[in-house]
Amino acid sequence: MTVRERMLAVYRGERPDRLPVSIYKRYLPTGATERLARNLGLGISDYFPPVSLLTPPWHLAEGYVSEVRGAELQVRFHWEHDQRVETRRYETPVGAVWQETVQDPHYGSDWIRKHYITGRDDYRVVQYLVEHTVFRRNTAGLAARRRDLGDDGVVFGRLDRSPYQKVLLELAGPERFLEDFLIDPAPVAELLDAIHRRLAESFAMAAESDVEVFWQPDNISADMTPPAAFARYCQPFYDERAHAVAQPYVVHMDGRLKPIQAAVAASALDVVESFSLPQVGNDLTLAEAWAAWPDKVILPNFPAPLCRESSAGITSFVEALLTQVGAARPFMLQFSEDIPTAEWSRVVPLVSELFQRRTTPG
Repeated sequence: MTVRERMLAVYRGERPDRLPVSIYKRYLPTGATERLARNLGLGISDYFPPVSLLTPPWHLAEGYVSEVRGAELQVRFHWEHDQRVETRRYETPVGAVWQETVQDPHYGSDWIRKHYITGRDDYRVVQYLVEHTVFRRNTAGLAARRRDLGDDGVVFGRLDRSPYQKVLLELAGPERFLEDFLIDPAPVAELLDAIHRRLAESFAMAAESDVEVFWQPDNISADMTPPAAFARYCQPFYDERAHAVAQPYVVHMDGRLKPIQAAVAASALDVVESFSLPQVGNDLTLAEAWAAWPDKVILPNFPAPLCRESSAGITSFVEALLTQVGAARPFMLQFSEDIPTAEWSRVVPLVSELFQRRTTPG
């Protein structure tokens, strides 16, 4: 089997000939270490939206940005303390909203410094953007991304976050959103409903594509998405999509999950991806997750704190994990969270080699 075939087998709940280990493409700088790790069997997880994303998008990357009829987007930059600050401002007939982002100097991640929604009136402006978004298919871009990656990995069909998570993490931030959600819920509910309607449209378009794996980067944690909210807003959203397509439906859940384990078990999603192990603060062990979700594929992320361990310590962790997994279970370890830049060139090839040694019996 190729690396791509092994990864696809795991996403589909099947057992490959050898357990793969993968890394998000953005965490793998091109060069000698990258070549070494891929020669040792490291697979690449890339992602690209089959349909342009709902406005406002998280990233201003190729394939992400949609036209908004009647609105204008302005992007400006300025520098503060040797750090570049990006301001994104949308002007609409019902008002303006703006956001400030900065980029992590080590990992390249975008961090929101000021959210679009900071007051009650902003919900109306963002709802205008949502309702006037023009979705476009990214057929050529998706095909090119898959062609370029070839058998070295899998390109996910990258979907927008579910409505609750999108407002929580992207548009308002936890403090503003949760306060409004509890105290002044009317504008919040209207925006959530609008996002849900529009995402149903974009997903219907995405479902017509030749995507092999659908990926929902929801970053779920019960700290911010408690059981009642998950059951009302997230679980039905996942069920609608998982039931609508034959391809694996993967949700990125990298937080504390014990309070919502029953709702996750009842949901129709196929894969819990970037599952955090107790070494990075999860309140649910891998064994407990397997017991709670026997019909789901669980793919943990490599705990970033372990990158500070000696090579012997990392070897001990990986060998114990592989023993725990056994031979019969579909499984893949992922580098799917930020890892220390000073250590990745040592850790990623080491873990890749340890997985290469483990072959699944026929």
